[in-house]
Amino acid sequence: MVEEKLAKSDRILEEMVSRLIAAFNPDHIYLYGSRARGEAGPDSDYDLMLVVSASQVPRYRRDQQAFRALCGLGVPKGVIVLTRAEFEAGRKVICSLPATVLREGRLLYAA
Repeated sequence: MVEEKLAKSDRILEEMVSRLIAAFNPDHIYLYGSRARGEAGPDSDYDLMLVVSASQVPRYRRDQQAFRALCGLGVPKGVIVLTRAEFEAGRKVICSLPATVLREGRLLYAA
């Protein structure tokens, strides 16, 4: 039963990564939060962070585009899309999300 749940989770992650690559062509995709730490419960969401080279699109719009790319999967999710510059600036602050993602997250994709 546990293996079946893990396999389903892996298939969902593969589909998410595939859709996000098609929509954004990102440099990196990270999984963070409870699923990355192996502490996910039945109601845990998928927390994803994408890092893109550059973008003139405001961050909230990038996040909306990513969320739309993942519609229809039937799972709770949170998606954040940062430019390389935003990610690099954030990683220097120890309590920032980029720093936490680097410390606790799982790299799912690297271009």
